[in-house]
Amino acid sequence: MEKILKVPPDSEGLRLDRFLAQNIPGVSRSFVATLIRGGSVLVEGKPVQADRKLQPGEEVRLQEAARAWSSGDDPLKGRIIHEDASILVLDKPSGLLMHPLGVSWLNRPELAAQETVPNLAGLLFAARPELRRIPRLGIVHRLDRGTSGALVVAKTSNAYSVLTEAFERRAVSKIYRAIVRGRPAEKVTRVEAPVGRPSGRRKIAVTPFGRPARTEIKLLERGREASLVEARPQTGRTHQIRAHLAHAGHPVAGDPDFDKASAPRLMLHAYGLAFRHPRTGKAVRFNARTPADFIDFWKKLRGAARRP
Repeated sequence: MEKILKVPPDSEGLRLDRFLAQNIPGVSRSFVATLIRGGSVLVEGKPVQADRKLQPGEEVRLQEAARAWSSGDDPLKGRIIHEDASILVLDKPSGLLMHPLGVSWLNRPELAAQETVPNLAGLLFAARPELRRIPRLGIVHRLDRGTSGALVVAKTSNAYSVLTEAFERRAVSKIYRAIVRGRPAEKVTRVEAPVGRPSGRRKIAVTPFGRPARTEIKLLERGREASLVEARPQTGRTHQIRAHLAHAGHPVAGDPDFDKASAPRLMLHAYGLAFRHPRTGKAVRFNARTPADFIDFWKKLRGAARRP
């Protein structure tokens, strides 16, 4: 389900949750609140709080594109990059949650499939019943909800143990692509700065009280006021790439914490994963195709692009 609404003049100052409940037949304010908390509702291209006061002419987008992935006989169809007896490599769409909030689903994985907001754990529960015997339904790492791209799932207990250890040892190479604001001066930048939650704040950022983090950033292409970069995290801190790019003065377009300009979504894409196969031990690499919305937005921002 995807719905786009324009705020009329008579709805000026109305709370977002009340506006949606009034304008979408058959939904309650509690259901709307769940969607807003999950990031499925955007106002002028950005996730907001339920009590956001609306202004005439603003665009409210209710996006649940992930539901289209869950339709049909196989909800994973069209999103499988690779599958064998040990691993499943998926191309996660932007907007899809990894799993429900809280820990109750870990003991009762069927709860993930009963959530009103689609999530990867729920889709795996429905599409791959054999994963119900694996911890966390085989999920061994995470991508932010707004991030698209390559994600590996373990299909056996051995694969889960091997891959979990590989991520902990930082033996998995991760390559991201991002559209960022501004034009980095250097072709290659290495950011080494601690990342965490500053005291009294919710968002993760560079802070002296954080944990050590390193990211290598390579400039791929410059536009007039934006750039296309490749980021390779050397550590695995939460929101590390977003925090480091913002710290470098080039926040990811669409980042709700660091970018004030409009963007369709968080323009961060997990382009590739490389690791040793948990069963054969051979080096493998998988890439996720660049999404159309990412390509279109870059074309829009690129203008008279200049390669570095």
